[in-house]
Amino acid sequence: MKRKLLSNLPDIVYDGNNVAFSANLLSALLQGVGERCEKAKLVALSGQGNRFCWTDGAWAFGNEETSSIDQAPFASQRRVLHALGWDSCVQIPQKQALDPAQIRQTLVSSIDQGHPVLVRYIQQDDCNSDLFFGYEENGQRMVGYRKQGGAAAQEGWESNLASYLLLLNKGREANPRDTALTAFRFVVEHAKSNEEIHGRKVGLAAWASFLHHLAKDDFSSLTPSQLKDRFIIYCDALCQIDARREPLPYYRQLAGLFPQWKQALETASAAWEECASYGGFLWSRGFTFDQAGFEKFRSVEERAVLAEAGCAAMQQEEQAVKQIESILRLEEV
Repeated sequence: MKRKLLSNLPDIVYDGNNVAFSANLLSALLQGVGERCEKAKLVALSGQGNRFCWTDGAWAFGNEETSSIDQAPFASQRRVLHALGWDSCVQIPQKQALDPAQIRQTLVSSIDQGHPVLVRYIQQDDCNSDLFFGYEENGQRMVGYRKQGGAAAQEGWESNLASYLLLLNKGREANPRDTALTAFRFVVEHAKSNEEIHGRKVGLAAWASFLHHLAKDDFSSLTPSQLKDRFIIYCDALCQIDARREPLPYYRQLAGLFPQWKQALETASAAWEECASYGGFLWSRGFTFDQAGFEKFRSVEERAVLAEAGCAAMQQEEQAVKQIESILRLEEV
């Protein structure tokens, strides 16, 4: 029985942070095919560092997931790959009526070419993403990262496969200007979108909805458990905002490479730095991650203060987006 394991990928362990794990899978894929892409550049190109998603009308878990920023599966990963010169395609087994034998043959062929395969599961008890970088028994067992113990061979994966991304070939060398403009276009399109994605508002519309619910919703009748959930959902939103820091080294590097963008990028970076500081504002107000902190979150007066600071952060976001728009106008794209 044929067996193969790609050896040039890093060790990854899933620790419960789905957003970080998703980024680590993409980083591992790139490393596996010999691409160098620093984290700041990766989160900028993928959109992870400039996303904001919120479920309007409800306090719902999952707003922070990077899959919330695109309608199509693996769109953020494909943005990165395309910017780096790679062609790729996405297969959806149920929609394309692919049988298990076809899928196994396709994945084995990709790995035989030295290309790991990103996959998404229909349902999973921890993270719904994985990266297959090896196989056993002609593909009956695939080796990936999902298990908390690190890399592990998996059986029965075919029936739980929602979609997978295949690398095709690298058709061109990445151009730094075009790569940057790919990131900038996402920033503006995401920020100004009026369309919901998977039932969630995005960008500035998400900000407005988020701040409205924070300030106006009545928490008085919530049980302690429900109140804790809302506090966690709020913190998940703050994690998205805090992520504004992550692409900044890449944007500042671009300011040095392209003098015509320098002023706009420096202004945008300063605004995003200030915006990101809202991610830790609640701790300065004495909130704590315990029952006392959760009860403090029940107070409409305390949440009004959080919302007011959030409005100031949203204004910094708007300022940064305007600077990126000015670059796109300058470049006529």
